[in-house]
Amino acid sequence: MSAVGKQIKEYNRTLSERQKVRGGALLIAVGTLLITLLVFTGLPTALQVLIGLMSVALIVAGTLSLGTSGITGRAV
Repeated sequence: MSAVGKQIKEYNRTLSERQKVRGGALLIAVGTLLITLLVFTGLPTALQVLIGLMSVALIVAGTLSLGTSGITGRAV
């Protein structure tokens, strides 16, 4: 595993379940608001692509945050 992956894993362990859920929900909400912004504004194409990519990245990060929340070390 890379050094960045190890740092993310350690940081993930320090967060509580509540922090992961709230953070994930916030990231998904911000990503959704950015996509809504694209619908109602007439921005240049390059800026639309940048905002679209950023919003997708935020939604994916929020989904991963929600997915990693919960009891760890439990057999599935």
